[in-house]
Amino acid sequence: MSSWANRRVLTKRDISKIPEEFRPQIVPRVARSEVVISESFQEYLRNEIILNSNTSSKTTTAKTDINPRQYITKKIDSTPNPSAFELIYMTSDPNTRKFIEKKYVFVILRNLRNIRDNDLWISSYNSIRKFYTNKIVIIDDNSSVNTVDGKLVNTEVIRSEFNGAGEILPYYYFLKYKWADTMIFLHDSMFINRLISHDELEDNIKFHWHFEKDHTSDVSKVKKYLSQLNNATELEEFVSNPSNKWYGCFGATSICDLDIVQYLDNKYKLFSNLIVLIRTRKDREAFERILGIVLYHTKRFDADNKSSNFGDILKYPGAFDSENNNMETAAHIISQAGYNTSILKVWRGR
Repeated sequence: MSSWANRRVLTKRDISKIPEEFRPQIVPRVARSEVVISESFQEYLRNEIILNSNTSSKTTTAKTDINPRQYITKKIDSTPNPSAFELIYMTSDPNTRKFIEKKYVFVILRNLRNIRDNDLWISSYNSIRKFYTNKIVIIDDNSSVNTVDGKLVNTEVIRSEFNGAGEILPYYYFLKYKWADTMIFLHDSMFINRLISHDELEDNIKFHWHFEKDHTSDVSKVKKYLSQLNNATELEEFVSNPSNKWYGCFGATSICDLDIVQYLDNKYKLFSNLIVLIRTRKDREAFERILGIVLYHTKRFDADNKSSNFGDILKYPGAFDSENNNMETAAHIISQAGYNTSILKVWRGR
C-alpha cells in the first residue's frame, strides 16, 4: 500500500535512528520537578496534642500544622484540626470548663461580585478550619456569580431570600434556626488569625470593632428605621439626647449569645421588622448604628465601655486601604504593627 494511503496510521518512532545529540531527553517520573514538589507535600505533620502531665494545670500545646494546601489558592481545606474549644475543655479547671461547654457556631456572610471574590470566602472558611471544627454557616447574600462550594466540612450554606439585607442576615437566621448557644459572625473578608481568647468570649455580646457615632451619617434613615421597631419612642428619645453615649458596630459583626438576640427581637423586633426593610448600602450602614444604639440603651454596654474586643476600627493597621486585600497581607501588616487581634480584616473594593 502506498505511503499516501498510510498517512493517518500511527507508527512508533524509532529513537535509535535519530543522531544521539538530537534525541529528546528522557527524564524519569521520579526526577521530574513537579512530581518532587507534589510528593514533598505528602510528608507533612499533623497537629499533635501534648498533655503535659508534669504540671497541675496540664496545659495543652500544639505543633505547627503544615497544611499542604496553604500555598494553593481557591482550595477548600477538608481536613480541619480538632476544635480548640474541645482542647481547652479537656485541660482547663472546672470553672473554665463550665464556660467552655457553650456551643459555638461560626457564620460567614458572603457576597460574590466576581470570580476573584471566591478567594475571600474560601480563605475565611479555611482560617476557621485551621483552628476549629465547630459548625460553620455560610449565608450568601445576593451573589451575582455562581460558585461551587466544594467539600465543606460540618458546614451549611444558606442562600438568603432577602437580597441586599447584608449584615442583619446572620442575626435573623441565628434567631430562626438556633444553631448553637453563641454565634461568631464574620464577613467573607474576615479571617481567624489565632485562637479566640477567653476574654474575647466571656460577654453575652461583644462587637469585633466599634466606631464613634458621627453626625455625617444619614441620621434621618436611622430614625426612620428606629420608628419601625417596638418600643420605638424610648429608642428615639435616647438617640435624640446628645448627652447619651453610644458606639456603632463596624460591619455589625460580633460574638453574641442566642439569648441576647432573642431578647432584642422580643422587646424591639429588631431583626424581624428590619429584615424586610434593609436593601441598600446606606440601609446596612444605618443598621450598624441601630445595633449600637439599642445595646447602649438597654445598658448591655455602659458609656465607658467601647463594646468591642479590638477597639476603634480606624485604629486597625491598614484600615480601609485597598492594598490590604488578602489574608497574607493583612497578617503581615498587623504583625509589623504589633496589633493583637484574633480576627483579620481586609478591604477589597466591591
